[in-house]
Amino acid sequence: MDEQMLSDPHSALREFLAQSDFMRHGGVMTDLDGTAVHEEDGRVYVSVPMETGLKRMHDLGRAVVINSLRFPLSLIRTFGTAWYRIAGVPVPVVSLRGSLCGRLVLQASGEIGFEEIEATCLAAENINEILAGVSTLIDSGANELLIFFYPRDWTRGEIIWTPDATRVMAVAAKYRSAAKVISGDVKLLESALMAEEVCMIFRLLDLPQDCAMAYQHTQRNSFFTYPGVDKHYGARRIAQHLEMDLMHSIGAGDSPMDDFLAGVGFAVIVGNMQLEYKGRIHTIRLPDSLALGKLLYAVGELGSQLSAGR
Repeated sequence: MDEQMLSDPHSALREFLAQSDFMRHGGVMTDLDGTAVHEEDGRVYVSVPMETGLKRMHDLGRAVVINSLRFPLSLIRTFGTAWYRIAGVPVPVVSLRGSLCGRLVLQASGEIGFEEIEATCLAAENINEILAGVSTLIDSGANELLIFFYPRDWTRGEIIWTPDATRVMAVAAKYRSAAKVISGDVKLLESALMAEEVCMIFRLLDLPQDCAMAYQHTQRNSFFTYPGVDKHYGARRIAQHLEMDLMHSIGAGDSPMDDFLAGVGFAVIVGNMQLEYKGRIHTIRLPDSLALGKLLYAVGELGSQLSAGR
């Protein structure tokens, strides 16, 4: 994106809040990794500025929606408890690249759980196409191939398939987020994928970059959802359920995966990556999640002033 297209954060925010109906019909939608959570010394957490900004949004009654590639169990295990504590209410979530929408909720047990709103799962023909590609790679000797899949049943978590039985323990040790690692031929993988509804599949050639020349014409990693399903799709679906108007909303992201930025009125690009997405009214760039948290707090302050003046 041309930097000339980016607005000054403070003046753009004032203009957006004055022009839009954010305080009545808008909300905030944010990616997590690289956007809303802070990484320091190998630790990833919700920073104090972000926590303050989130609290300000919730005090104003504005929904803050997580729109993440992560699967629900991963969200719960990493940031779910902290985020729920900040919000104090069920947290709207778009997960698995737009394919699974729901809420983080407090269960009777006192633990955080996930409550589905809607899901868009892969069809049998989509899975068959993916399996055809898997067979081609296996036939070419790509035993480093891994298939990650994410069932609609959020309690199932992340399951990984490897064609090489000798790698099961190593894969499980490397990808600790996985609930299970299975091994077998492509037929076994087919049976596993067809046995339940699956929201997303991730294909990875798990090998060093310098060993990847043999597969230079194949994407080393690919995400598969039902055709047309992406983060922007998920944003539209959950916004409809929440009665939240994306035109009057703020979106924050940091990568090409965050295509929902093109659907919001006020787009915040976090970090230095050049993205093609532009907010429908304004687009700004911020350096990190700390600055995003401060912006959300400023939204609350300016929004309250504008509401009082109307």
